[in-house]
Amino acid sequence: MDLSESEKDLSAFEHIRRARVNFGVRICEASAAQDDEIMEELRLERMFEFAEFYFVMKVMGITEPDDIRILAQVHNQRIVDLEKNPTAMQQRRLRKERVLKAMFTADTLPRLESCWREAPGSLDQSNLARLLLPQMSSETTRKLVVASTAAGFLNRRETVFGTMAVISTGVMEDVFGQCMREMRYGISQL
Repeated sequence: MDLSESEKDLSAFEHIRRARVNFGVRICEASAAQDDEIMEELRLERMFEFAEFYFVMKVMGITEPDDIRILAQVHNQRIVDLEKNPTAMQQRRLRKERVLKAMFTADTLPRLESCWREAPGSLDQSNLARLLLPQMSSETTRKLVVASTAAGFLNRRETVFGTMAVISTGVMEDVFGQCMREMRYGISQL
């Protein structure tokens, strides 16, 4: 590889890094709440992954009632694959018991589907934590839900099951998408 290719690679990496930094700045600017505690949570690296989840759902068009069952099946297969890969589990510092708790079962799947059918895009907080488990702990998910609600990125409501359901307002996805688009454009110019 000649030096010019290495320089392009370095420049591409700088675009990726800048996109993540820009996301942190812009997500804080977009927040309806500007107090220090909320800003601290929004600046976490995990907030990028949290917004990424919602962005992917939006881009993939996961909106129909049957889509959530398909998402749960794909998620369960991802969990099975992860559980069978000790190296990946070790890299993520995950234990088998914790990973298996992320599976949608005969007990949890009906609640996931009911919440989604009631309001497409709506996820019970515990099911959202299941979906995000390979990336973050349930407690991190809870903290991001609280901060994102205060920031105006999520709306919360109580479900018929007595749990809290959250639905995105679209702000996170828009900020994330803008940062990705700028990164993609910058890299394409190399």
